[in-house]
Amino acid sequence: MRKQGNKTVSCSYNEYLWACFLSDNSIKSSIMKTIASMTSGLVSSVALTVLHQTLKNNVSHAPRMDKLGMEALESTLDHAGIAVPKKKALYYSTMVGDIAGNAGYYSLVGMNPKHSIATGAALGLMAGIGAITLPGKLGLSKQYSNESGKTQLLTLGLYLAAGLLAGTVHKLMERKRIKRSV
Repeated sequence: MRKQGNKTVSCSYNEYLWACFLSDNSIKSSIMKTIASMTSGLVSSVALTVLHQTLKNNVSHAPRMDKLGMEALESTLDHAGIAVPKKKALYYSTMVGDIAGNAGYYSLVGMNPKHSIATGAALGLMAGIGAITLPGKLGLSKQYSNESGKTQLLTLGLYLAAGLLAGTVHKLMERKRIKRSV
């Protein structure tokens, strides 16, 4: 039994525990903050992938992070002694991995909720710089993000845009959460 407004409602023990658990505002707040961070990361990751795919099909010297990802996955599987899938399966595996990895990375905007847009910009800049500077150091082809100055600028711009989007989505979700709690 638990109170719901002026009524006493019959419920199971598990329902009662969940009702008590969810009535704790600090727990609700933590859950909502986590959802805001994860949503921000996923939205920006999908947007990054869509922007990248659009650029690669429409702009000369566009970054080819899909090919870089396929090369990295192929190398990793080969070193682990795991059969490398055919090109189409390798491509889709890379896309799923990119979206999941970028979503997790960009969800870090929630670590600094008061300054999530600046945090997103910093995350985007770091990701862009890493995408330009790390491939050669990791034994991967540099040309996919370094073919030209234009390629480097587009690479940096894509990741910066994703970071700014993550920060903006997080800021909007936080505002909505705060309005609801007042």
